[in-house]
Amino acid sequence: METVILSALRLVIGTALFFFVPGFAVSVLLFPRKASLKSLERVLMAIIISIIISVTDSVICLITVGLTFVTLSLSMLAWSAVFMISALVRWRTLPTSDRLTIQWDRDAKYILTGVAALCLVVALIGITALSSHPTETYYSDFYVLDSNHQTLLYPSNVSVGTTSTLILGITNHETGPNTYAGTVKLNNATVYAFDNLELGQGQNLEKPLTIPFTSPGEHQKVQLVLTDSSMKSYELHLWVNVR
Repeated sequence: METVILSALRLVIGTALFFFVPGFAVSVLLFPRKASLKSLERVLMAIIISIIISVTDSVICLITVGLTFVTLSLSMLAWSAVFMISALVRWRTLPTSDRLTIQWDRDAKYILTGVAALCLVVALIGITALSSHPTETYYSDFYVLDSNHQTLLYPSNVSVGTTSTLILGITNHETGPNTYAGTVKLNNATVYAFDNLELGQGQNLEKPLTIPFTSPGEHQKVQLVLTDSSMKSYELHLWVNVR
């Protein structure tokens, strides 16, 4: 409940600060007389100018201190304070009868309606962004390297009666510990197998494998299959000419 209240408060304050307050201060700075603008015109001007200031300030933060909610909020608060003080100074230079005044029975409905509409729009955008954000996926990395821990020198042409070394790599990106079983086959004949290999979350293992090539033939298939405890299966193929 407390988190919901804080989120709602943050939404209201952020919306007012990013989309209304600085623009309203600028509108008073530029048009401090009550006859200069109608209430609806002033509200629309405040929203448009605030958006321009927010976008500009976001770019400035991005290339200087970094763009985060905290840095953007503090900088927008600083801009709002500067504009409000400047507007107040100019507003006080006008005759009392000519100064802009907010008549709550007449003007408040425009201001409150504008802020409420902005809050609704921001909330809808936030909900849409969250709902369209892809959910995090969990998986296992399964890869093969050559004997130099690279992907350049896979055995592709070998002599009969020789062996080649491959490095089988597994990384657990699941939600917790995972158990793996795997086989390595050459032309459907198993040359290596393992099971009950347990890796913790985020743990990586690289295991060297020696594959003997005993029979000549073109395009012999080296098949590597990995299965985890949730029955997810991963498969890799290499093709080797044995002469």
